Amino acid sequence: MEGKALPPVPSSYPLRSATPVEVSECYQAACEGDIDRVKSLAQLFLSESSKANAEPNPKWLYGSLSIAIQNQNLDIVQFLLDIGVVDGDLLAEDAVRARAFKVLELFVDRGWDINKPMGRGRPPMLSIPLCNADMEMVVWFLNHGANPNCRCDWDLTPMSEAMYDAPLDLIKYLFSRGADARYGQLLHHAIHRKEDTLQVVQWLVENGAPIDELKYETDPIGYWWREPFGLGTPLHRAAELGKKDIVTYLLCHGANCLKEDSRGKTPRFWAEKEGHTDVALILKEAEDRSSALNTGVFAGKSRSLI
Repeated sequence: MEGKALPPVPSSYPLRSATPVEVSECYQAACEGDIDRVKSLAQLFLSESSKANAEPNPKWLYGSLSIAIQNQNLDIVQFLLDIGVVDGDLLAEDAVRARAFKVLELFVDRGWDINKPMGRGRPPMLSIPLCNADMEMVVWFLNHGANPNCRCDWDLTPMSEAMYDAPLDLIKYLFSRGADARYGQLLHHAIHRKEDTLQVVQWLVENGAPIDELKYETDPIGYWWREPFGLGTPLHRAAELGKKDIVTYLLCHGANCLKEDSRGKTPRFWAEKEGHTDVALILKEAEDRSSALNTGVFAGKSRSLI
């Protein structure tokens, strides 16, 4: 009977003419959970590198560490970290996606910054369990100091990611643990939801989400990065997507139907462009009411000057 096929050896090693045999065998040993063989092969690889007058590079064993994390083999993970397979960022994303809680505890003990962004445009790792509606891991993150309002280079937070799919109950729980509707452009992101959009939008507005700001209006870096794609208010996006109930709700709560986006367009322009005639009609009526109100105010001021 044939044994279980091993995963392929990852190719994310430093460039070199060929992968040393010890590296491939170490990876196989890590797949099998054989800590003794992992140790002997790793030490052999490092000593052979020294004999060849080459600088020993533990990063060649990165794949072994990654598979050990995925298999939640704490002993192998600990050993490979101790010999310097990573010299800076730990492979926390691998551990989060594998739901390897014990490995994550080890990373915390070794100084992992749980609130560090995953990239320039990627918020911290709390966003991963939020997107997966993984309540157990969300609670673990929060209990270990994760801040749901921490951003990356622009105003994108774990809560921003949660707005697309996370259940409303989970969103409410995050607010009970410190989430703030003023950070992360939450209302803008929530407009894109496919289910219970109105309920989430209502919750955000009732909890202080700015209703009439252009996306990234108060975030110069984010605005600079995203302005070429066109930035509008939540009303602009709801109109563009044809979400009649959201448009009506936002208008009833003070959204400005005449405010222009970064391209100089009103919400009605986008509704008409996308063929949402019912939404465009609602916005046209709101524009007419706004114009009539402004005309009346102006007339009243003029009479007061006579």
